[in-house]
Amino acid sequence: MALTDKQEKYCQAYVICGNQSTAYREAYDAEDMNANSVAVAACRVHSDANVTLRIRALQKEAYERNKITIDELVQELAGMARFDPATLYDEDGKLLPIHQMPLATRQMIQEMQTDELFVTIDGHREVIGHTKKLKYIAKMDAVEKLMKHLGGYEKDNFQKKTVIFDTSILSTEELMQRAAALREINGKA
Repeated sequence: MALTDKQEKYCQAYVICGNQSTAYREAYDAEDMNANSVAVAACRVHSDANVTLRIRALQKEAYERNKITIDELVQELAGMARFDPATLYDEDGKLLPIHQMPLATRQMIQEMQTDELFVTIDGHREVIGHTKKLKYIAKMDAVEKLMKHLGGYEKDNFQKKTVIFDTSILSTEELMQRAAALREINGKA
């Protein structure tokens, strides 16, 4: 069965952003919907078998085009987390020319701006220096992504979890007895 234009747009958006609600807002008219309504509608669209198959096909195409693995991405994130800004500079604290920076350092640069400083003497403009500004990828974003991927928050999340009663240790018969006892206590026997 073919997808509707909106379903296809949803699939394309989902593969880019990885978020059902965001993809839904991209594909459908959700301007007047609250966040909960969008989440429910997005879940409904996402659970459609044809949509799921299309998303998988798009993800496979992206993988085939890029040939990158999760392991390689984790290595990239680890490199970002270990990034040392000192690799941008020489021993005197001067910014290295871009072609002298190691590849891993260059890949951390998000934005680079160079402004010329000049004076005008007798109508002649003369460059007297440069101001260079660098913005590099936020280290903490990489650390956060690694923590999530590697399960770094699981212990903390487990400690925060409130367990009222762990029923996994009870047999079916014991569960039935306890349910009956609760109904009796609540006067619903």
